[in-house]
Amino acid sequence: MNWDAVGAIGELFGALAVVLTLGYLAAQVRQNSQGMIVAAKLDIEKNFNEYTNLILEHPELFDLQRKGMLGQDLDAIEKSKFSLLMQKATTSFSSMYYQYQTQGLSEDEWYESKRLIRWFTLAPGYQSWWEQNEINYRDDFRIYLNKYFESGDG
Repeated sequence: MNWDAVGAIGELFGALAVVLTLGYLAAQVRQNSQGMIVAAKLDIEKNFNEYTNLILEHPELFDLQRKGMLGQDLDAIEKSKFSLLMQKATTSFSSMYYQYQTQGLSEDEWYESKRLIRWFTLAPGYQSWWEQNEINYRDDFRIYLNKYFESGDG
């Protein structure tokens, strides 16, 4: 066997090693992407569960949210507390939307998030709050939510 043949065999093994390495890296990237999607979903659930737990653990906040969402009259302190509750919930919604826009949520996961947003934001008290506070949120989320209100569908 001459040196040219040995060199050709070496190049063949080198090319095969490169192909196998690229296949391994592609599998790792895919696995990492799936892990990031799961982490995004868990983060969204954690954030909104914290909000829900806050409401459930404090009956006065539950009553305040109910009154505020129905658009009933609130005194100055209640208005401030209601505003903070809506800010906390809306920040979660904005995060959901961001995760969807950056492909952190699948269409199925986004469907669940849209239904939650719909249920929450179509309340008259929420919409009144939004009109006064939408400026505090990213342009893309504001545009989305305002179109959502106009069409009644996300």
